[in-house]
Amino acid sequence: MFYGRVNDKANGTDSLAARARDAGTAAAAAAQTAAAAAQTAAQQVSSAAQTVAQGANKGARERVYRARVWTAPRLESAADYTTATMAPKVSSALRVTARQVSPQDIRQKSGHTALAWSILGAAVLAAAGAVAAMVRHRYRSAMAADTEEDAGAGTAPAGMATSDGSADSAGAPAATSTDSGVNGRVSASDR
Repeated sequence: MFYGRVNDKANGTDSLAARARDAGTAAAAAAQTAAAAAQTAAQQVSSAAQTVAQGANKGARERVYRARVWTAPRLESAADYTTATMAPKVSSALRVTARQVSPQDIRQKSGHTALAWSILGAAVLAAAGAVAAMVRHRYRSAMAADTEEDAGAGTAPAGMATSDGSADSAGAPAATSTDSGVNGRVSASDR
């Protein structure tokens, strides 16, 4: 029987060891799942923090820019006032400070605007001149074509037969003049 009891103890120890192994495997799987969940949460928190930081940075830059835009003209007007009433050294110091505070794009904007309007005006004038030249050319071409048609379709000499076979009377005035076009417009004979 002693042998049987030892066998029972061995079977109990084996089942206890198997349970301990299963529990260890389950604990390892749970630890891996928890680690993955913690890593995902950390990544989400990190991206959210970056988004908030970028928004705060952008907002701060925008507020500083607006403050500079507001401050620069006021410093300029203070410089103008002190030029008229106070010492010129204070005025020049205020002007230097205003130039340093003023954002870069505000200082250059007026020069670019004048240049842009000048270029736009020149382009409009060039386009208007091109249209005027085109209209004049077409008018002259149409007038020359009408004059050529009139010269080619001239009247038959007096006493000659016309295309319908009847004789033209010498005393009757011609039905069309060499200066009138087909559509009834009159053109100058020197063109």
